[in-house]
Amino acid sequence: MDPRQRPLLRRRLGAFKVMTWGLVAFLVLIYAWLQLVRYWEFKQLALQQAVKIRPIPAPRGLVLDRNGHRLVDNRRALHLVIQREDLPTRPEVVASLAAALQVDPAALTRKIQSYRLAGKGRPLVLKENLDEAGIAIAERIRARFPFLGVEVAPRRVYLGDELAGHVLGYVGEVDEPLMKAKPDLYRLGETIGKEGFEASGNDKLKGLDGQKRILVDQLGTEVANFGQEDATAGRSLFLTLDAGMQKIAQDAMGEESGAVVVLDLRDGGVLAMYSSPSYDPNLFLNRLSQDMVDRYLANDLTRPMVNRPIQGIYAPGSTFKLLVALAALEKGIATPQTAIYCAGKKNYYGRDFRCDKPTGHGTLAMVQAIAQSCDVYFYDLASRMDVDDIHATAEKYGLTERTGIDLPQEKRTRIPSRAWKRKAAPKDPKWYAGETISVGIGQGAVGVTPLGLARFYALLATKGKLITPHLFYGFRDDQSNELQLAPTPAFKDTPLDPKHWATLDEGLAEVVRSGTAGANPFIREIASLVPFSGKTGTAQVATFVDKAHYARQAKKLKDHALFAGYAPREHPQIAFAVVVENAGFGSTAAAPIAAKLVKYWCLDRLANPLPPPRGRMVDPFAPQGPEVAE
Repeated sequence: MDPRQRPLLRRRLGAFKVMTWGLVAFLVLIYAWLQLVRYWEFKQLALQQAVKIRPIPAPRGLVLDRNGHRLVDNRRALHLVIQREDLPTRPEVVASLAAALQVDPAALTRKIQSYRLAGKGRPLVLKENLDEAGIAIAERIRARFPFLGVEVAPRRVYLGDELAGHVLGYVGEVDEPLMKAKPDLYRLGETIGKEGFEASGNDKLKGLDGQKRILVDQLGTEVANFGQEDATAGRSLFLTLDAGMQKIAQDAMGEESGAVVVLDLRDGGVLAMYSSPSYDPNLFLNRLSQDMVDRYLANDLTRPMVNRPIQGIYAPGSTFKLLVALAALEKGIATPQTAIYCAGKKNYYGRDFRCDKPTGHGTLAMVQAIAQSCDVYFYDLASRMDVDDIHATAEKYGLTERTGIDLPQEKRTRIPSRAWKRKAAPKDPKWYAGETISVGIGQGAVGVTPLGLARFYALLATKGKLITPHLFYGFRDDQSNELQLAPTPAFKDTPLDPKHWATLDEGLAEVVRSGTAGANPFIREIASLVPFSGKTGTAQVATFVDKAHYARQAKKLKDHALFAGYAPREHPQIAFAVVVENAGFGSTAAAPIAAKLVKYWCLDRLANPLPPPRGRMVDPFAPQGPEVAE
């Protein structure tokens, strides 16, 4: 080496040493800064990646009938889920997962995306209610996709199957539009009531989710629990339903379509509300098969998802004659003694209007006209009034409004008026006098819900007390399991003139004693034990020439059968309405069902009460004797 180059080399080596030691010093300072200054920050970040917060779903409250018998329960179920922080982002992973789950990849992608954007909430459930075979399949899938997990969660169980499907409804996952509309109230993945009382009583039944902080390994497996806040179950509650009465209604309806409503005259509580055909809410907790979709959602003939007591609009037929009689009495155009001759038909405005009895009833006063259900008598009363007079009376006594029951999607009854016609038929807005004749016997444009009809007969039973039907009876005390009664909904007092009421009451009693219902031996038998009052109704569905022509009609064109009334006649306790679709005459199809309800409530319930619920020493709601309405 050239001696002259050594000083240059030493300078370069010195510079390199300085740079090396400077770099070491820099690294030491950086390391010290990270370890000392930012220690707690990085520790927190590490913990956030290792410690996960898992929601603990809260069970919904139980639902019991008025006697403490369970209608809705909960049980533990296993679900295959993805935690929110583990949602896959790569399309090929989502596609592979969809194939393994045998679901539509596009639908799974949309679901994952909506969960990712929703913020906080429950995990995404992929498979619900795993049985032993489902758990085995889930474990095989988890072996391929470690980010999946199996979670224990409460699951609804509806006891009685189809006993009270429309009343109870069912639960399901909150949908995205509702969550966006009420982000502070609902979170994606939350279970809420979808139909029936599960929906209207959702705020009462839902609980408060808890959460736990867990330490997980690199595969997401829980290795330690850092503490938890337990979920708070929803409050259990009682409904006004009587399970025994509901069972009587279900069995009495059999395979027929229609509706049964029974109201407690003391407070307006619904003792029975059955819609036939019914459905089993348990079926809606899982994804419906195509057969189930066809049966329940696409069946236009039997319409099993329609809650007929509050959504079915039926011509009331002769059960409406009590309203027409009341309107005539209050308008002063008729008295209880007003006599009208029935020859089997009568001509109004150039058209013959026929009575159900072709040979006619002869001369009748009001009580016997109600008892024999003489159409000509009520044609004549209607001809003396304007349709707005009938509508005004119906409005006065609550028959034009919704009842206000605590169930969703109740329909309003339809009592026509001139204003209604202008709105409903703008191309032909004129009201014709002949239309009023049909309204007089509950036909034409008149349409009522079975609940609305039962409420009107409850008003007649109580001499003018317009009750608010309701299902919520009270909460169950968490300590004693006893009923904490809820306040009774307010009622409107619309007192009937005592003389008018006495006429209507006598007419309804004669229907059962000697009138259209009294011809039935079963009705006479029950009435001999428990005198009750009611009115038969036969609502025409299709036009026919004569009875021989009617007999040849298909069942779907047969008349609807109705019966509405109250029991017992003295000091009535219940009011009811029964509609049997396309079953013919009210005296043969609907009245026997009502008689069975009367027999249960006034006789069987007292002699053979239901056994007390398991786990309760005393049943405070067991019948102790006849209960008399105020």
